[in-house]
Amino acid sequence: RLIIQTFLGNVDCVRDVHKTLMSLILKATLEVLAVEIWCEELSTTVDRLASEYEHKVSFGSLAFLSSPDSSVETHLAPLLTKYFEYLQMNWESLVSKCEIERMLRAVLDRDLRFFFKNAVFHSVGHILDVCRDERGFLDNIALPPPWKEGVFGNASGGDSNKDMDAAINSYCSDAALVSQALRDLRREVITVNGQILSPAHDVPELAEYLGQILNSSQMKKSLGETKGSILRNSRRRLKKRVSNYTSDFGLESESDFFSGGESDSSVASKVDVGLVDVLARRLLIAASRTGAGGDAYFVVRDLFGGDEVEVVPHHSSGRVNQGTIEIIVKMTSAIIKSHAKFDIFAKPCGDSDPLIQFHTTTTETLTLQQSVDGSTVLLKEKKTKMTGWKTLAIRPAYYEKITA
Repeated sequence: RLIIQTFLGNVDCVRDVHKTLMSLILKATLEVLAVEIWCEELSTTVDRLASEYEHKVSFGSLAFLSSPDSSVETHLAPLLTKYFEYLQMNWESLVSKCEIERMLRAVLDRDLRFFFKNAVFHSVGHILDVCRDERGFLDNIALPPPWKEGVFGNASGGDSNKDMDAAINSYCSDAALVSQALRDLRREVITVNGQILSPAHDVPELAEYLGQILNSSQMKKSLGETKGSILRNSRRRLKKRVSNYTSDFGLESESDFFSGGESDSSVASKVDVGLVDVLARRLLIAASRTGAGGDAYFVVRDLFGGDEVEVVPHHSSGRVNQGTIEIIVKMTSAIIKSHAKFDIFAKPCGDSDPLIQFHTTTTETLTLQQSVDGSTVLLKEKKTKMTGWKTLAIRPAYYEKITA
């Protein structure tokens, strides 16, 4: 009733009907769903509603057969009733889509997003050329922490570290979410400095397996550096800037960490039990955020999907292969990399080969601090303003040009 009254009070002429009606309904929709941004489905649905109303009343209004008031009661009221019933029946799905749209608007440059969504690619070579030109953008898509976006709980607006701890604790206390994340993790191939992490069925078991690797003799040997060699390594890393992102798994190596610096067996390194717990919790979040329903999928679908093509997680041997997760622990940082592959198919998706494949790497870096206890260097997490932020890199798979 309020929409109808406002519509009658604001529409001045026939050509204003569509614009005015869409604006009023979409604003009301935001309030009903308690979201900040409407998704494409809502915009399309409201656009159809406004067009249908225009079609029904245009001839009668032009011929002076009915007044605006009677047209609204006869035609608009039933359309609005049907629309709000649609919102009520599909509110969970619509809220989720609106939150995804909010995330995409926050992390993607508006002009480049518009360019990719409206680009017409004529060949695989054309896509490769465009991705090469826009590599700086596609390699460095910043993803805010899930607790900052309210994904794992509402931030209080106070201390960001307290927000983070509260949100992660809340997430890890949800038995259903943790159980699903553990199932997702068991489908992944997880390595810690090259050592394969055994599948875990609960959080304590996951932390136990992580602790065994992180405090193994092989890991201690890798981390057994003197303070002088740590300093030399840090200077060397400043001179040699290596990207954390790659499109093909395994092309980028962290082996310089294992071979770099001089080892001193008299100085032992030990990972703090708190860091083991932090990594276990971050793995759970990585599992929930980087599979088929994660940020990587939604960004690839937004940029390279469309009406005529479908983006799907890469299938291998009849099952969804969600990629691999790497943990690389250094003296100054712990890096979590989540890899995934996505295929682009022409619609309708059948048994045909994909048009192109994209590889993604989502990288989170945990800053570490060292404390010396006698002959032991203890590694702990150091929280910074960038804690929880991730970087998403998207690159097409490598293709070899075949000439006749």
